[in-house]
Amino acid sequence: GLLATFVNTYFEDELEMRLRPSYFPFTEPSAEVDIRWRSADGGPGRWLEVLGCGMVHPNVLQNCGVDPERYTGYAFGLGVERFAMLRYRVDDLRLFFDNDLRFLAQFR
Repeated sequence: GLLATFVNTYFEDELEMRLRPSYFPFTEPSAEVDIRWRSADGGPGRWLEVLGCGMVHPNVLQNCGVDPERYTGYAFGLGVERFAMLRYRVDDLRLFFDNDLRFLAQFR
């Protein structure tokens, strides 16, 4: 589907993905997408949550003046740092938030 195409295009590779049921108050049903992290040696690694998604809740549409009987919506949001982690094989997400310019300068 759409999310698999997006992920595989971004990484220029077909990565192992899974979809898990989840809860977000603004979508129903809701899910989270995980990608199998590849370890530094190229072997399979752990799962990493990269985005949440779902069908826009009818109450959200109604509150925006959109008729939920006529229209539906699909929403997804991704963690940019998590995609960067996977693409550049960064082992620890916290490195992106430490404000270490030596680390951050490599992503110009």
